[in-house]
Amino acid sequence: MRKALDIALNDLRVFFKDRGNLVGLIVVPIVMTIVVGIGNGALAGDAPQRVRVDVVDADGTALSAGFIEGLRAANRTLALCPFDSGEDDLCGLGDDRTLTLARALERLVAANTTAVVEIPAGFEAKLQAGEPVNVIYHANDALSAQNIALQAVQAVAGRMGGAQVASALAGRLADSDGLALTDPAARAAFQQSAYERAAELWSADPAAVAYRLSAQPETRITSRQAGFGQSVPGMGSMFVMFTVFGALYVLIRERANWTIQRLVMMPVSRGQILAGKILTWFTLGVIQFLVVFAAGLALGVNFGKDLLALAVVMLAFTLCVTALAFAVSTLLKTEIQANSISLLLALTLAPLGGAWWPLDIVPPFMQTLGRISPVAWAMDGFRSLLFEGGNLGTVLLPSAVLLAAAGVFFALAVRRFRYD
Repeated sequence: MRKALDIALNDLRVFFKDRGNLVGLIVVPIVMTIVVGIGNGALAGDAPQRVRVDVVDADGTALSAGFIEGLRAANRTLALCPFDSGEDDLCGLGDDRTLTLARALERLVAANTTAVVEIPAGFEAKLQAGEPVNVIYHANDALSAQNIALQAVQAVAGRMGGAQVASALAGRLADSDGLALTDPAARAAFQQSAYERAAELWSADPAAVAYRLSAQPETRITSRQAGFGQSVPGMGSMFVMFTVFGALYVLIRERANWTIQRLVMMPVSRGQILAGKILTWFTLGVIQFLVVFAAGLALGVNFGKDLLALAVVMLAFTLCVTALAFAVSTLLKTEIQANSISLLLALTLAPLGGAWWPLDIVPPFMQTLGRISPVAWAMDGFRSLLFEGGNLGTVLLPSAVLLAAAGVFFALAVRRFRYD
């Protein structure tokens, strides 16, 4: 073991003696982690995003205006276009702020709005006459954000309908023997009073659902955590592969320079030589992880409550990648092959396993295919710890898969490794 450790320390001294290696080990991974994290929305802020809903008011009456105001009160995240466009053109209408039904439907098809609410002509007159009237809701089923807009429309329609029912009942009461309001003005005033009182009661939400967030504030996922929480483990995993796959090139070069052959001639067993080489690149992989995760800590990433579990995932992934590198090295003969294969493996396994983006957003068959990459299993463990409050128990399965794969790769590497 001592001789294997001496071989590893010597190789590490050679590695760090080259200042150029520090750029690939420190500078590039940190820059890429920040860039990808920003691309994933780390600096987007935590304010709720406004959801565009185009409203076409063909009635232009007090009740239709009240319906629009009710939508705004029902859900403050809705941007009712064109009314809420403002100077910053939140609705994306450009210089022409008018909104016809045809234009609104074109915007819906082009996904420039999530829904179109059409208030028909005669809306107020029919309501006051107690006649049924439909507010038309146009939506694109492909847009998930439409649900909150539809809920708001249904809520406001229900409130206005309920108030109108109260007004109609007041009209019948006015005609009853008890009141017998024969004066049309008095009868209209009585109905209007009933409508306004019912609307007032509806606006106070006599029966409402009290929303409570079960998660504690410190465990909520902020935009910074979402962005950098994806990029730190993702870029860390990718650059661990870049670093460790450097062994492919180095091992072939050492054979060409007769470095390994000279070691074989020394009083060192072949097992100690292989163990020393493996320890070298495993150590470099761990250092690469620590560099990127230290940058993540500086960026404000919360790595969860179980640091032991985090270390287990990091070590299991690094061991798996190291084993894979040594297994592949037995199949290569030239430095050109080594450079090409190492680049191909890293740039294929990283995105395939969810290092650049979460696997949740890709089609199901890609999620299944991504499981051939060790990155996918590592990201399962990291996401459990960073986003789901996981612990050692939740990362046992992905870590076990990585360790099992490492065992298979090491078995192949030991059997086929060439010392000449």
